[in-house]
Amino acid sequence: MYHQLRKEMNVMNKRFLSYIISLVVIFSCWAPVYAADEAALSKPETVISPSMDFIGVPITLTLAEAVKRITTEGPGYESAVLKKETFEKQALEQEETWNQFRQISNAILAESAKGGSTMQTNPMKSLNAKIVKMTRPYLLTQAAIQYQMDINNLAYETTQSYYRGIQAAEAERIAVENLKNVKNTLTNTNKKFELGVVSKLEVLQAESAVLEAEAQLGTAEVNYKTLRMAFNQKLGYPLMQNVVLTDKLTRTTQSSIYLKGCIESALEKRNELAQLQYVLDTAQLRLDDKVMVSRYRAEYLTALLDLREAEKRLNDTKTMIELDIRSRYLNIMNIQKEITSLEKKVSNALESYRLSELSYNAGMNTLTDVQSAQLGSYQAQLGLSNKILELNLAMNELSLVIGYGKPVADGGGQ
Repeated sequence: MYHQLRKEMNVMNKRFLSYIISLVVIFSCWAPVYAADEAALSKPETVISPSMDFIGVPITLTLAEAVKRITTEGPGYESAVLKKETFEKQALEQEETWNQFRQISNAILAESAKGGSTMQTNPMKSLNAKIVKMTRPYLLTQAAIQYQMDINNLAYETTQSYYRGIQAAEAERIAVENLKNVKNTLTNTNKKFELGVVSKLEVLQAESAVLEAEAQLGTAEVNYKTLRMAFNQKLGYPLMQNVVLTDKLTRTTQSSIYLKGCIESALEKRNELAQLQYVLDTAQLRLDDKVMVSRYRAEYLTALLDLREAEKRLNDTKTMIELDIRSRYLNIMNIQKEITSLEKKVSNALESYRLSELSYNAGMNTLTDVQSAQLGSYQAQLGLSNKILELNLAMNELSLVIGYGKPVADGGGQ
């Protein structure tokens, strides 16, 4: 009886074990499928637009919002943080080196206080120690400055891209309006031809003008879409994301620039001057270290020439910075004058086109007169738009160069 019961229990245990193994196999098959589904939900596939139409829920973006995005996230911001941390690491290395100098110096002083004779030179009075002491705060300052330069440059480049985008949109709008006007002229010309007032030649001229206006609109559309894709790429959006830039291309309200203040700001803040000053200070330390060297020896003369070269480079750079600021000032003043002239030119061109069209409809002038006025109006509006863009770009760049300036291409520390 006992053996029979034990045999039945063994059979049940085997069946139960088989059942458990089956469940494990089933769930182990389900797990990867479930994980794959979860991954698909958490990271949806990128939707590729089948055409050159921008897709997705429209994202409206002001210039301020675009600048905030580029300066707080993304590869550019991460690179700025990494460069800052690199300088801070280098400053820490200098601090550790300085601490080593101090520890050796303390050990020497302690030995001397015990009455022990030592011929060792105090390392804290060495040239290397003096350079290390000066370099640590310089690197900490550079960490903050280089970071801000990178952030400022990201804001500058994004602003430039934003301005170009909204100007391209304005150019497209002008081209659309021009095509509308040209088509209207063609309609009027056809009506005149049906009445026998104009020749077939004028109809053909009007049709050619429409084709040219369509080509101009096509070029404007291509330029606008290209700039939109470039802007999306810069800000980390999918290339064909429908991003709507809400700011308008307007003439800057800053009518005057305080030239003296701009020059003073640049001479105070520009980072290349701080870097050259460090080189000059280092050269001065090296020359001071030659106090026991004859003034006629090559060793001393080399250190003296290095100091003079550093002084010259610093002074020359200051002069070049001032020259650059003054040149930018003259350019901006000239652009503002050109805009004032172009605004009047646009007003006159629009009125000239309006009057020319009325006269043509009344049979008082020719199609050539209307087309000439149309072309003048189109070119004047486009010229004004381009000049306003030029002014905004110039003002944006001026704000960058009167501060810390542009970061060098390779970045990195000293």
